[in-house]
Amino acid sequence: MAYFRKRGSAWEYRIKFTNRKTGLPAETSKGGFKSKAEASLAAAKAQLELDYYGFMPDGNELVETYFIKWLETYKKPNVKPITYSVQERNVRLNILPRWGKMKMKQIIRNEYQQWINELRNHYSEGTVRRIHSIFSTAMNDAVHEFNILRENPVQRIKIPKEKDQSRKVKFFSRSQLESFLEHTKPVKNAKYKESMQYLALFTLLARTGLRIGEALALTWDDINLDSKTLTVEKTLVYPLNSEPYISTPKSRTSERTIKLDVTTIKIIKKHRINQKEVILKYENYKPAKTNIIFHQHDGRWLRTNVVREYFKEVCKRANVPILSPHALRHTHAVHLLEAGANIKYVSERLGHKSVKITADTYLHVTKKIEDDALSLYERYV
Repeated sequence: MAYFRKRGSAWEYRIKFTNRKTGLPAETSKGGFKSKAEASLAAAKAQLELDYYGFMPDGNELVETYFIKWLETYKKPNVKPITYSVQERNVRLNILPRWGKMKMKQIIRNEYQQWINELRNHYSEGTVRRIHSIFSTAMNDAVHEFNILRENPVQRIKIPKEKDQSRKVKFFSRSQLESFLEHTKPVKNAKYKESMQYLALFTLLARTGLRIGEALALTWDDINLDSKTLTVEKTLVYPLNSEPYISTPKSRTSERTIKLDVTTIKIIKKHRINQKEVILKYENYKPAKTNIIFHQHDGRWLRTNVVREYFKEVCKRANVPILSPHALRHTHAVHLLEAGANIKYVSERLGHKSVKITADTYLHVTKKIEDDALSLYERYV
């Protein structure tokens, strides 16, 4: 309901309503109207917008209220659960602590740019780009979908770039990879010291470039030992404090069938036999419940955080840089490129959306390839 009052020579309207998120009374107002009739017309328009869009008009909505409602209503039903999880976490941990108690109209471009610059002191360029993308998309919707802002104040923001592009990609050299895999087998006092599961998993990652979620989702039906191929058509998502589930791959190009080399085939075959031996040897080691290739002792999917922790342990044992399992994907790509593989082949093997992504990601390697090719040309002519 709208209320009106005259302040000096101007009129003001005030609308009281119930906040849909909190269930508590809320209020919005605007003044400066020449007459009560003019204020009444503006109030009626504001009330319609509030009823229709669910947000306060004229940018008076709190950032916190807007973002939470925007995520739940407009993002959650339209993106993959893992994508929503990432977006929700970035909003909750990065955007709301800084902007949540401000009104939408109070977001100023210069202040926002300063915040982005500060974020780069704590996060990588890619992470800051993701945070900014979420923020800017929400603000665009505020302009074009809900009419609560006239323009997006965070357009054309500059994201500070990595100073050293070659340091973006972390990978093992050939000797480091060899040492890492040698130390992957369980130590003497390990609980399931006869298991070669992690050797098989890390070898597969290092020689195929699979993402960790793609590897953990694999079943024995996905590998054809006769044709020496592996089919990727799903990924394991293991959200924090939630149940894991199988989802479609990251993108359409992530669905692919790739060739396996002889070494990988041998390791996978040994792992299949070893898996059965371990089940027989240890009483509490159960068969996989869904024919998965890599699993916990109780038959469930391996937890990604457990894999990461074991990976770090192996790095320490092998005295190599302490990286993450994703480094094996980079390692495979770099080794292929250094061996002279066609970049289009590498891009398709990794499941990238485009060759440009591959070239940009492994810029330091592709530059070396260009230099080597030019040297060959110069020697030829």
